[in-house]
Amino acid sequence: MADEKITDAEFRKATDADPAAVFNALADAYVQDGIEIRDELVPHNPVTRKVIDAGRWATRQVQGSQAAAGKWLDGVNNPSRDPIAAGIEAEKKWVDKITQAIQQGRRVKGLQKSSLEQIKATANALGAGVYSSGVAARTAKISARVAELQPLAQSVSDTIQGMSNATDADRERRLLTARKLMIAVGTKRRG
Repeated sequence: MADEKITDAEFRKATDADPAAVFNALADAYVQDGIEIRDELVPHNPVTRKVIDAGRWATRQVQGSQAAAGKWLDGVNNPSRDPIAAGIEAEKKWVDKITQAIQQGRRVKGLQKSSLEQIKATANALGAGVYSSGVAARTAKISARVAELQPLAQSVSDTIQGMSNATDADRERRLLTARKLMIAVGTKRRG
C-alpha cells in the first residue's frame, strides 16, 4: 500500500488478496504517523465502523473492570474448573508459549514498553496499605512455605557449623559450601 489515496475497489482488492500485509502496513503507518493517517490509506466507507479512540477505550476498560470486581470475586470463589489442575494439564502448552516468547524476545519488548515512572505512579496511587494487606492476606501461604524451609535451612546451618573454621581456606570452603547447600535447598523444595 502506498501513501497516496486509493479507491474503495483498490482497498478491497488489496485486503482480499493479503489481509495480513494490509494490516501490517496500516499498523506501521498508525504507529509512525498517528491515527489521522487512516484518511490517506483507507478509502471512505460510510458503513465502516471505526474503533473508538484510545482514551475512550482505556476509560471503558478501567470503568468496566472496576464495575466487575464483584463478578471477579464470584468467579474466584466459583470457578468452572479447578485452575490448578487446568494449569498442570496445560503444561506442554505453557512450555511451548514460554519457548516462543524467549525466542521472540517478548519479555524484553514488554519491559521496554513500561517505565520506572509508571511503576512508581501505580505504587503511589495504590499506597503502602495495598502491600501490607496483600502480605497479611497470604499469612497461611507464607507460614506453610516457612514450615517447609525452616528445617532445610537448619540442616544447612548445622552442616556449616560442623565444618572446620580454623583457617582462611576453611572459612572460604564454608562459604562456598553454604552457597551450594542453599541452592540444594531450593532444588529440594521445588521437588
